[in-house]
Amino acid sequence: MAMSMTGYGRASASTAEGEFTVEIRSVNHRYLDLSFRMPRELSGIEDQARALITSRLGRGKVDVYVAVDRRGSARGASIDLELARWYAQQLRAAARELNIESDVSLDTILRMPDVVAASEPAADADELWQALKGAFAEALEGLERMRSAEGERLVLDIRGRLDRMEQALEKLRALAPRTVEAYRARLDARVAEMLGDARVDEARLATEVALFADRCDYTEETVRFSSHIRQFRTALDAEGPIGKKLDFIVQEMNREVNTVASKAQDAEVAALAVEIKSELEKVREQVQNIE
Repeated sequence: MAMSMTGYGRASASTAEGEFTVEIRSVNHRYLDLSFRMPRELSGIEDQARALITSRLGRGKVDVYVAVDRRGSARGASIDLELARWYAQQLRAAARELNIESDVSLDTILRMPDVVAASEPAADADELWQALKGAFAEALEGLERMRSAEGERLVLDIRGRLDRMEQALEKLRALAPRTVEAYRARLDARVAEMLGDARVDEARLATEVALFADRCDYTEETVRFSSHIRQFRTALDAEGPIGKKLDFIVQEMNREVNTVASKAQDAEVAALAVEIKSELEKVREQVQNIE
């Protein structure tokens, strides 16, 4: 099943250290790129969290945020006054530089990183991970649910566009012999106008028509395009990351329809080629967000 790369999940966990909130967001990206923003005391669990996420996600720019609320924590806390003073000086200097009338509140300073620290030794990394692993897993499940739902929506849209491209292909196939017949009729009319009652060289005329038919024959391109659509539909139902494969197929489809457009000797054929290219561009945009 196709999965979108866009999603969000959130979960919380209560520990002796305080109330932890885990948020995981993801957007489309060429490969899996993880970024963590956590309190410094949690740096020891980043490897475990990274391993959990990489075991579940294949692609995407993934941002992981962890916040802690120590109110009600079983552990005591202390304020780093030197660090708090430094933050206050920096914030006031920034306000002066930016010509902003603003005083720095205690609440603002207390929210700055590492100003409030536990007065007791923090739990070791393994203990913290055991306490927070469930929250990471729950947030990840929420992210996956959203990615799955968005993936279903993308697939539904893409299938509709594939249907419309197939309909346009059928029209192109029907137009192919008509294009040659119309050229033969135009050529006959021009020759008759130029030669009048003089005898027409039918063999030469047939050769000219055959050369034209060869130049504007797009049968092979439409056959390959249909094959690519079948491959695309099969890939949509495959398990695991499929985005890169879909992107490759779209490139091949684009090459075929461009060739059809270059061979177009008929306004209706050209219009159908443009219609297919328009639908294909929409598919390409959607594929960029599929894992």
